[in-house]
Amino acid sequence: MKNFFTLIVALICGVFASQFPEYAQQYRQRLAGAVGELERVVAQFDADANEGGLSRNDALARYQKSGDDFLEDRGDSMGQTISRYIRLNAHLTAMNKANPAERLWVFATQRDMQLAEETLEIYEPAVPVTTVGAAHAAGGFALGWLLLSLLMAPFKKRRAAHRA
Repeated sequence: MKNFFTLIVALICGVFASQFPEYAQQYRQRLAGAVGELERVVAQFDADANEGGLSRNDALARYQKSGDDFLEDRGDSMGQTISRYIRLNAHLTAMNKANPAERLWVFATQRDMQLAEETLEIYEPAVPVTTVGAAHAAGGFALGWLLLSLLMAPFKKRRAAHRA
Protein backbone atom coordinates (compact mmCIF):
# COMPACT_ATOMS: atom_id res chain seq x y z
CA MET A 1 0.00 0.00 0.00
CA LYS A 2 2.90 2.34 0.82
CA ASN A 3 4.39 1.91 -2.66
CA PHE A 4 1.02 2.62 -4.27
CA PHE A 5 0.62 5.79 -2.18
CA THR A 6 4.16 6.87 -3.07
CA LEU A 7 3.44 6.25 -6.75
CA ILE A 8 0.25 8.35 -6.60
CA VAL A 9 2.04 11.23 -4.85
CA ALA A 10 4.92 11.03 -7.35
CA LEU A 11 2.48 11.09 -10.26
CA ILE A 12 0.69 14.13 -8.84
CA CYS A 13 4.05 15.89 -8.39
CA GLY A 14 4.94 14.98 -11.97
CA VAL A 15 1.68 16.43 -13.30
CA PHE A 16 2.16 19.67 -11.38
CA ALA A 17 5.81 20.01 -12.44
CA SER A 18 4.88 19.37 -16.07
CA GLN A 19 2.79 22.55 -16.00
CA PHE A 20 5.72 24.89 -15.41
CA PRO A 21 6.71 25.26 -19.09
CA GLU A 22 3.15 26.31 -20.00
CA TYR A 23 2.93 28.67 -17.02
CA ALA A 24 6.31 30.15 -17.97
CA GLN A 25 5.09 30.64 -21.55
CA GLN A 26 1.93 32.41 -20.39
CA TYR A 27 3.98 34.50 -17.95
CA ARG A 28 6.46 35.41 -20.70
CA GLN A 29 3.62 36.49 -23.01
CA ARG A 30 2.17 38.66 -20.25
CA LEU A 31 5.64 40.06 -19.52
CA ALA A 32 6.15 40.92 -23.19
CA GLY A 33 2.81 42.73 -23.26
CA ALA A 34 3.70 44.74 -20.15
CA VAL A 35 7.10 45.65 -21.58
CA GLY A 36 5.51 46.73 -24.86
CA GLU A 37 3.03 49.02 -23.13
CA LEU A 38 5.62 50.49 -20.78
CA GLU A 39 7.97 51.05 -23.73
CA ARG A 40 5.31 53.18 -25.43
CA VAL A 41 4.74 55.25 -22.26
CA VAL A 42 8.46 55.80 -21.70
CA ALA A 43 9.07 56.60 -25.38
CA GLN A 44 6.28 59.22 -25.29
CA PHE A 45 7.71 60.73 -22.11
CA ASP A 46 11.18 60.85 -23.68
CA ALA A 47 9.76 62.42 -26.86
CA ASP A 48 7.89 65.05 -24.83
CA ALA A 49 11.03 65.81 -22.82
CA ASN A 50 13.12 66.00 -25.99
CA GLU A 51 10.59 68.33 -27.59
CA GLY A 52 11.01 70.59 -24.57
CA GLY A 53 14.80 70.45 -24.92
CA LEU A 54 15.19 68.18 -21.90
CA SER A 55 16.73 64.80 -21.25
CA ARG A 56 14.71 62.19 -19.39
CA ASN A 57 16.55 62.96 -16.14
CA ASP A 58 16.15 66.73 -16.61
CA ALA A 59 12.41 66.29 -17.18
CA LEU A 60 12.07 64.16 -14.05
CA ALA A 61 14.10 66.72 -12.07
CA ARG A 62 11.82 69.51 -13.31
CA TYR A 63 8.84 67.69 -11.83
CA GLN A 64 10.63 67.54 -8.48
CA LYS A 65 11.56 71.23 -8.55
CA SER A 66 8.06 72.40 -9.49
CA GLY A 67 6.90 73.02 -5.93
CA ASP A 68 3.54 71.54 -6.90
CA ASP A 69 2.62 68.39 -4.95
CA PHE A 70 0.67 66.97 -7.88
CA LEU A 71 3.56 67.45 -10.32
CA GLU A 72 6.08 66.08 -7.81
CA ASP A 73 3.90 62.97 -7.36
CA ARG A 74 3.54 62.66 -11.13
CA GLY A 75 7.31 62.86 -11.49
CA ASP A 76 7.72 60.14 -8.86
CA SER A 77 5.23 57.86 -10.61
CA MET A 78 6.88 58.45 -13.99
CA GLY A 79 10.26 57.64 -12.45
CA GLN A 80 8.81 54.41 -11.05
CA THR A 81 7.29 53.59 -14.45
CA ILE A 82 10.66 54.08 -16.14
CA SER A 83 12.39 51.93 -13.52
CA ARG A 84 9.78 49.19 -13.93
CA TYR A 85 10.18 49.30 -17.70
CA ILE A 86 13.97 48.93 -17.42
CA ARG A 87 13.66 46.04 -14.95
CA LEU A 88 10.94 44.17 -16.86
CA ASN A 89 12.70 44.68 -20.18
CA ALA A 90 15.90 43.17 -18.74
CA HIS A 91 13.87 40.28 -17.32
CA LEU A 92 12.16 39.66 -20.67
CA THR A 93 15.52 39.70 -22.45
CA ALA A 94 16.89 37.16 -19.96
CA MET A 95 13.80 34.95 -20.33
CA ASN A 96 14.04 35.07 -24.12
CA LYS A 97 17.77 34.31 -24.15
CA ALA A 98 17.50 31.43 -21.66
CA ASN A 99 17.12 27.92 -22.95
CA PRO A 100 14.06 26.05 -21.66
CA ALA A 101 16.04 24.45 -18.83
CA GLU A 102 17.49 27.80 -17.70
CA ARG A 103 14.12 29.55 -17.88
CA LEU A 104 13.08 28.08 -14.51
CA TRP A 105 16.09 29.71 -12.83
CA VAL A 106 15.54 33.05 -14.60
CA PHE A 107 11.89 33.00 -13.59
CA ALA A 108 12.66 32.06 -9.98
CA THR A 109 15.32 34.73 -9.51
CA GLN A 110 13.89 37.65 -11.50
CA ARG A 111 10.11 37.19 -11.63
CA ASP A 112 7.82 40.12 -11.16
CA MET A 113 5.45 39.07 -8.40
CA GLN A 114 2.54 41.15 -9.69
CA LEU A 115 2.79 39.62 -13.18
CA ALA A 116 3.34 36.13 -11.73
CA GLU A 117 0.21 36.41 -9.58
CA GLU A 118 -1.87 37.84 -12.42
CA THR A 119 -0.68 35.04 -14.71
CA LEU A 120 -1.59 32.43 -12.11
CA GLU A 121 -5.08 33.92 -11.71
CA ILE A 122 -5.90 33.22 -15.37
CA TYR A 123 -3.56 30.26 -15.94
CA GLU A 124 -4.99 27.43 -18.01
CA PRO A 125 -3.23 24.05 -17.64
CA ALA A 126 -1.99 22.36 -20.77
CA VAL A 127 -0.89 18.87 -21.68
CA PRO A 128 2.92 18.86 -21.86
CA VAL A 129 3.75 17.59 -25.34
CA THR A 130 7.23 19.07 -25.54
CA THR A 131 10.50 17.54 -24.42
CA VAL A 132 10.78 20.28 -21.80
CA GLY A 133 7.30 19.47 -20.47
CA ALA A 134 8.18 15.78 -20.29
CA ALA A 135 11.45 16.59 -18.52
CA HIS A 136 9.63 18.71 -15.95
CA ALA A 137 7.09 15.92 -15.46
CA ALA A 138 9.87 13.36 -14.95
CA GLY A 139 11.70 15.67 -12.56
CA GLY A 140 8.54 16.35 -10.57
CA PHE A 141 7.77 12.62 -10.43
CA ALA A 142 11.30 11.82 -9.20
CA LEU A 143 11.26 14.65 -6.67
CA GLY A 144 7.84 13.59 -5.35
CA TRP A 145 8.98 9.98 -5.05
CA LEU A 146 12.21 11.01 -3.30
CA LEU A 147 10.55 13.41 -0.86
CA LEU A 148 7.82 10.98 0.12
CA SER A 149 10.38 8.17 0.49
CA LEU A 150 12.48 10.37 2.76
CA LEU A 151 9.43 11.35 4.81
CA MET A 152 8.35 7.73 5.15
CA ALA A 153 11.86 6.37 5.98
CA PRO A 154 11.61 6.84 9.78
CA PHE A 155 8.33 4.92 9.83
CA LYS A 156 9.83 2.11 7.77
CA LYS A 157 12.70 1.73 10.24
CA ARG A 158 10.28 1.77 13.18
CA ARG A 159 8.13 -0.96 11.56
CA ALA A 160 11.20 -3.09 10.87
CA ALA A 161 12.27 -2.77 14.51
CA HIS A 162 8.81 -3.88 15.73
CA ARG A 163 8.89 -6.94 13.48
CA ALA A 164 12.22 -8.12 14.84
